This record gives sequence, structure tokens and C-alpha cells, in this order.
Amino acid sequence: MVNQKVSRDTRSFRADLYASLPETLVALLLSAIIFAIIAARVHSGIDAAAIEMPSMMGNGGVWPYSMSQAVGWAAFLLSWATILFGVLLPILSRSGQTPFRRTLEQLHRCLSLALIGFILIHALLLLQDRMGDTLVTIFVPWTTQYKPGRLPVTVGICSLYLAILLGASFYFRNTLGVRAWLLLHRYVIPAVYVLALWHTFLYGSDVKVGSPLGIVLWVIQIPILFAFVVRITGSGFRKYNRRARTRS
Repeated sequence: MVNQKVSRDTRSFRADLYASLPETLVALLLSAIIFAIIAARVHSGIDAAAIEMPSMMGNGGVWPYSMSQAVGWAAFLLSWATILFGVLLPILSRSGQTPFRRTLEQLHRCLSLALIGFILIHALLLLQDRMGDTLVTIFVPWTTQYKPGRLPVTVGICSLYLAILLGASFYFRNTLGVRAWLLLHRYVIPAVYVLALWHTFLYGSDVKVGSPLGIVLWVIQIPILFAFVVRITGSGFRKYNRRARTRS
């Protein structure tokens, strides 16, 4: 029986991995556009990261770093879409396991898989920026020699590990038990997004307080907060109605 569950989960993972190709291609295109914008800013001498770390300009490390930035932004937008979609999914499809709901759920999972891949690329590109990063400093919390970056990097690393854990948990939900998986999914996944957002604000040289991009980053949180409020209040309202009908 356990082998049958594992086999079913493996098939589901393979199907989602194949289905995530469109999301991956869109994120790659987005990364290319963002990289072109960053490259133009580097050439014009107004890129914040190049100004703060001028040594990268001389050793050629600015381009891998800029690519890491571009992929990082694509990863953040994937995480934004993943969390927004996850919160909206029960609101958009309240009629049980219909084909529409299954399609939405698969899209949500595909976004999560693409997100994990882009976070890994974002991290690994830093090996080429010639600023002294190693696999240890990239994947082990609090090991970077750059003291101002220890907290932001650690937050990002924690976000990566939680994203992998939660992304993989769906494919082991039959082994974990649906109830345990739902609790993990509902209450820990928001932490991944919060950590990613925190990492961006702490380490993003282009999202300093008052910067246009920083303001945009705050503004796009409004739909997520609104969706959370709608979901929480809607869930509470439905529970109240069920209790009222039971008493009647």
C-alpha cells in the first residue's frame, strides 16, 4: 500500500514538473528583461549594487551578480504569485474537486516548483561574482564573511530550505497524512514568502526606503493582504452559518 502511494506521488511530481515548463519559460523571459534593465543601469553608472561594490566592476563579477539579481526578482515574483494563488484558490473554487479546481491546484504547484528552481539559480550565480562566496556561505546560514550580509543571507537561506520542504511535502502528503500536510501547508508557507520579502528588503540595494522600486514592492502586498482578509473572514462566516444551522 505504501509503495502504491509513493508511486502515485512520483507520477504526480513528474506530471507537475513537465507542466511547469510554461511558468519556467515566462520567468526566464522576465529574468532576461530585468537583466537588460540592470545592465543598462550598470553601463550608465547608476546601478546601486555596482556603486556599493565597485570592486565587481573591475574583476568582471558585476555581470554574474546582476544575473543573480534578475533571477532573484523573477523568483520573488514567482513566490508572490504562488502565495496569492494559494490564498485565492479556496475563494475562486468553492465547489469541491471540480476540473477547474484541479487545474488551479496544479498551476499553484507548478509555480512552486519553478520558484524552487529559480531560488537555486539565484544563489548559485553568486559563486561567479568573485566576491568570495562559496557553496558553504551560500547554503549554510551565518557563514558569510560579509558581516552586514549575514542576516539577509541567512534569511534567504531559510526561505530556500522552507520552500524546498513545503514544495516537496505535497508529493508526500499521502505518507504524511492529509491533515498534517494541510496544517504544514496553511501555516508554514506564508513564512516562506515573509522571509523572501524580508531578504529582499534587507539585501536589495535597489529597494532602499523611499526608492520607487521599494514603494512598488510594498504596494503589491495589498492584493495578498486583501485575499488573506477575504479568506479568513469568509471562512469564519461559513463556520458561523454552519453552527447556526446545526443549532436550528
